[in-house]
Amino acid sequence: MGTIEIKKVERKVTVGKKGEQRQQVKKTYGKIIYRGTMRLTDMAEHIMKHGSIYTEDVVIGVITKLKSCMQEMLADGYKVKLDGIGTLYPVLTSKGVADAKDFSASENVTRLGIAFLADQSKKSAYKASAMRQGATLSTQLYSELTGEETENGNTESGNSESGNTESGNNGESGPVNP
Repeated sequence: MGTIEIKKVERKVTVGKKGEQRQQVKKTYGKIIYRGTMRLTDMAEHIMKHGSIYTEDVVIGVITKLKSCMQEMLADGYKVKLDGIGTLYPVLTSKGVADAKDFSASENVTRLGIAFLADQSKKSAYKASAMRQGATLSTQLYSELTGEETENGNTESGNSESGNTESGNNGESGPVNP
């Protein structure tokens, strides 16, 4: 696959149960360093570099048609599954009412949106275990406490034991991508 660069971020966090004496301790979390955003034309160009027989304009046309058809199907209440990628589906949030006859979609639905679930089939490259095996993780340290950034040259293969991001922190887990 490739290399995902991870910034180690040091933060002070409060630990301990409410009502008991709590203390602030320094903890280190991981945060992905994004390289940028691949737009439609970027993806079309990338697809062409992988030996596509189609020109950039044809690839853009197909993706654009797929996008408009997906919008139509989602607006009609369908889930859209792209095998090997994942499923997009409409979701909503609504205010509850005491009596069902008082529920009105126009008044009680507060949010309508789209959710995405990555393909989790055995052969999917988007499963957490497949991502872990296929990606190399490269880290650098940044301290929010001091504002200092240091390159420590730490590179871990996704399929090695040292690549495990879960640390022995007594069941506490930090933010996945703060």
